[in-house]
Amino acid sequence: MSRSPVEYVPYSPRLRRGVALPTAAVWSAVRPPGGAGGYIVALFALLLLFATSAHAQERPKLEIRSLKLGFNGAYKLGCWTPAEVTLQGGEENFTGSIQLITPDAEGVPTSVFTGPDRPVGVFAGKPSSVRLFVRPGQDGGAYEVRVLDENGKTRARQRFLPGPEPGGEFVNYGSPATNRFIATFGMRRGLAELARTDGNSDGPLATRIVEFTSAADWPTEWYGYEAIDVLCLGSTDADIYRPLAASPQRIEALRKWIDLGGQLVIFCGANAPELIGPEGPLAPFVPGTYEAMSTLREAQPIEGFANGAESIPDAANLRLQVPKLTDVNGQILAFSGSKSTDMPLVIRARQGLGEVTFVAFDPDAPPIVDWAGRPNVLRQALQWSASPANDQNDYGYQDDLIDRLRRSLDVAFQGITPAPFGLVALLVIGYILLIGPGDYFLVKRLLKRMELTWITFPLIVVGVSAAAYWAAHWMKGDSLRVNQVEFVDVDLAAGTARGTVYTHFFSPRVERYDLALAPNFAGKPIGEPGRPDPGAGQSQLVAWLGATGYGLDGMRSSGAQSTLFERGYAFSPPLTEIVGLPVQEWSTRTLVGRWTGELLEPIAAELRTLDDDLLAGHFTNRTGVELQDCVLMHGNLAYALPNLANGAVATIDDTLQPTRVKTALLAAAGKQDALPAAPNEGPARLELHSTDVPQLATAMMFHDVLGAESYSQGPSRYQSFLDMSRLLRGNQAILLARAANVAGSNWTDGESPLASDQDRRWVYYRFVIPLEDE
Repeated sequence: MSRSPVEYVPYSPRLRRGVALPTAAVWSAVRPPGGAGGYIVALFALLLLFATSAHAQERPKLEIRSLKLGFNGAYKLGCWTPAEVTLQGGEENFTGSIQLITPDAEGVPTSVFTGPDRPVGVFAGKPSSVRLFVRPGQDGGAYEVRVLDENGKTRARQRFLPGPEPGGEFVNYGSPATNRFIATFGMRRGLAELARTDGNSDGPLATRIVEFTSAADWPTEWYGYEAIDVLCLGSTDADIYRPLAASPQRIEALRKWIDLGGQLVIFCGANAPELIGPEGPLAPFVPGTYEAMSTLREAQPIEGFANGAESIPDAANLRLQVPKLTDVNGQILAFSGSKSTDMPLVIRARQGLGEVTFVAFDPDAPPIVDWAGRPNVLRQALQWSASPANDQNDYGYQDDLIDRLRRSLDVAFQGITPAPFGLVALLVIGYILLIGPGDYFLVKRLLKRMELTWITFPLIVVGVSAAAYWAAHWMKGDSLRVNQVEFVDVDLAAGTARGTVYTHFFSPRVERYDLALAPNFAGKPIGEPGRPDPGAGQSQLVAWLGATGYGLDGMRSSGAQSTLFERGYAFSPPLTEIVGLPVQEWSTRTLVGRWTGELLEPIAAELRTLDDDLLAGHFTNRTGVELQDCVLMHGNLAYALPNLANGAVATIDDTLQPTRVKTALLAAAGKQDALPAAPNEGPARLELHSTDVPQLATAMMFHDVLGAESYSQGPSRYQSFLDMSRLLRGNQAILLARAANVAGSNWTDGESPLASDQDRRWVYYRFVIPLEDE
């Protein structure tokens, strides 16, 4: 490590380096006229001179100038979000790392670090910035930034607090995890008019318009988009996209986010040759091939797509420059010409497990920018649905579905008997009566010696404490317990898989865990033949999972949660491991893990579409395990199938009677917790306090098609990427099945598995099957 060149004046070994010696003239000026008093005055003068000289040549100090979170200050609690730390170099150059500390939902400090493969360079006297990802856990929770050198020594630290005005030592407050974030880039007018009509602009279900101000705001990792529900890209200014040519990592991160369930909307008009041409930055996301620019002269296709009564001004003289696409892959929702392929204007296509909507005109270009129907165009393109106007509606407090699933896993432990609140309250009252009136009656009436209370009172306290500990041990035991739900979604066309694991585990003692996720498909770990490939296509992400609202582990608890574990725990720099997670005795923790990988044809299918969403063909189960509760869905229809052993073939023909998708899903999940909308009607609503894991899992997997909040009696916002209702449209079918007697993915604690012989695990598979035309 080299030291930056610094000029030093001649110095004495007794003086600090960099402090100039006084000259002879100075000595003459301060020489005392005589006597001891004069020497004392001279001594004070010299000390003042040295202090002034030292202050004048004080070295620059390493400073942490600012911390910026999210996208232009907007971020969600409980989601991985970009963070940017700005430094001001000190007196020397060095390389090191950045540590960012913030509490999780339970108030335990968590640390993230910049990776060892990307060391942070700090330059003497110069500013620099560093980007990393953090998972905020509490509304009002503090953030502490530390600069570490290569030996792990802290060189500087700075604490930041959420405040109403960011800047200096303050950052923005985070938004609830159930907010809807719609991000925009390159849209001058934006989407503000849609947000104003949402009807719920300041609540847990509010919609926020988030702006990417430059290409540098695009995350470099796919999980940087975890808080984003929809990303809208405009094309009015092509210059802002040019920096992306030098940053292919940002393009790749966006592509992977879409493949894993993200939703992208592209508005592209006159600047299409530069943006979606052969070398354009947006070309990988367009569901077709750019051919040339054309002039749109008719307004009816756009007005029809807007589905409104307003006409485009001066529509007779419309001359709108639009790109023409060929080899279109997806649904053409609006077009000009006699055939849909003549000039497609709006295309919606599946990309992996996500969706891309391409609009071949710019809503910020005249005459559309001033058209009263512009909001309707945006609404249709974004598939916008307004939030409920009242957060405290018929569904009660808006607990998200993931909160209800966590509670279901908490009461599902085998061999553990939770103490009812009524029993605890009764025992507390009995204890108070025992140490008060009971002890008084004992020493006053029976023993008749009041001074014996010095003996009886401690004995009662010790006895009751011992009894309480024994009762707790008897009810909760001394063994680890794990309850887990896993969703594995397979895109058969691409040969890729996405796994999402929700793990709720019980620790019988105070313990620290070093946890990593071991992905598993069909009972076998990744890397085996026919299983996800551990190479470039595989990645993992781990995190804690908290409640979306208030309570003991609620993220909206305003930072009031305290913890016994001040030392906290850390995430490994690639966010694939949790190191030193502390759990109290007889307490639970909830984790979420996500993994991706490649698969070699677990389902061999030959299916084709018929009229009215009907299907025909066959498919073979090659997963290696039996598939139960099978439902094959396309459009509005579904086929309930028998259990399929490994190697079994399912044939879809006119001997099978299809039903509505909602009916088939509820039948596969079980109907015991579904409430009828009216007498003699089928199940229409999920019971608000249901603890039935299959019912809740099904509601999360197909929330919209089941009726959204009208069925589930609550939102599904925090983990909304799990909802694959949109993929029921288009040229694909979805096979839903439950894996029988399969443990699914496992967590490891060091070298040992995080598991017991009384665990409960639910594993669901969804196979997206491409369809052939009739």
